[in-house]
Amino acid sequence: MNDILDELYRRFFHSSPQTDLQREIEDAHRQLIDRLEKPERKLVLRIIDTKDMIAGTGAQESFNCGFWLAWRLFTQLHEYDGGHSVEENLNADDRFFMKKGTDDEP
Repeated sequence: MNDILDELYRRFFHSSPQTDLQREIEDAHRQLIDRLEKPERKLVLRIIDTKDMIAGTGAQESFNCGFWLAWRLFTQLHEYDGGHSVEENLNADDRFFMKKGTDDEP
């Protein structure tokens, strides 16, 4: 199941562009390269890479948690609504709705 979640994450997760922050990071990185000797540069790059890996892992874990929450809500809705198909609970905008009263009333 984790392979499926990984595939869904790669397919649907798109980070929002933060060009100002990225530019600031690149400027600070250039300044460090200019000021530090090679061993210190390697250490700083290792820190940055590790921080990026932690952030990426956190984003994927957040995606997975959101997916499972959505899945659990969906199954609860499906059970609550008497097992109707998903398409029966979608309006024209493909949004879920709950029927009120009899099955004939939307």
